Amino acid sequence: MKGKTIVNLNKIIYSLSILLSVEFSVLMTMMLFDKLIDGYTVLKPLDKAVITQKVKTSPLLIRVSSKTLEDSLIEISPNSNSDVVSIDTALVKPVIYTKSIKLSTLGIAEKKKIFIDMMLPSILVAKHRITEDRKKVGELLKKEKLLPEDSLWLKKKKYIFKATSYHDLYDKMELHPTSIIIAQAIIESGWGTSRFFEEANNVFGIWSFNESEKRIVASEKRGEKNVYVKKYSSVEQSIFDYFIMLSTKNAYEEFREKRLESKDPLHLVEYLGQYSELGEEYIDNLKNTIQKNKLIVYDSYHLDI
Repeated sequence: MKGKTIVNLNKIIYSLSILLSVEFSVLMTMMLFDKLIDGYTVLKPLDKAVITQKVKTSPLLIRVSSKTLEDSLIEISPNSNSDVVSIDTALVKPVIYTKSIKLSTLGIAEKKKIFIDMMLPSILVAKHRITEDRKKVGELLKKEKLLPEDSLWLKKKKYIFKATSYHDLYDKMELHPTSIIIAQAIIESGWGTSRFFEEANNVFGIWSFNESEKRIVASEKRGEKNVYVKKYSSVEQSIFDYFIMLSTKNAYEEFREKRLESKDPLHLVEYLGQYSELGEEYIDNLKNTIQKNKLIVYDSYHLDI
């Protein structure tokens, strides 16, 4: 009987040891998991939950989702100046305005501030789109053989930019400083008070020669014929069209060559005399507008995406 008692006692001790070992392992696993979770925080921008790593001590790698421009775009149809997002830093939210507001009723300082607040994000969005496409063109030019879809994409871009070759396409997709674009927008739209801007989102007074596209009639005529200007769905679309115009019209060929060599806005505007019938006077107006309003500061602004 004593022998059996000793054997049973040994079995009980052995079982308890196994149970304690299992519980200890579970406890250590839970503690390790808690530490791992503490290394991360959950953020909820808009309607998406994104997990980002706070510390780099954990061996576990979690891929952080990166936003694209299209994911980040904010579309606003303002009814008053309070609907316009104020820009106070060099990091600009990608906002697209689908209509204008009556800027002519505002004081000079407020009108200028709101106009630039509306223009700048749309300029940067349009520039971002073209810059990303230009990067893709450059990457495809390095390849020995193109996929059919890449070849088709290049042909479409070549047609849009009226390029003679893919290398010519790459050059035509070069962009110029933001300060020049804002200065031209100011002059062409009268700080956003022109009828073209208010009724058609047409910042630069670009004409329309196509009856099938959206447009409005201008008050002026050429002889007996009406003049029409394009009507855009957003300010950004108007700016994108402006880039296409400068990249394709023969009148701006020298300007395109110079912007490949320089990013000095006061130098580059010397080659925009063809943009207006005023010629040299227009160039002087651009320089004065850039300097008086200190627009060069905006050349360092970029999108917050």
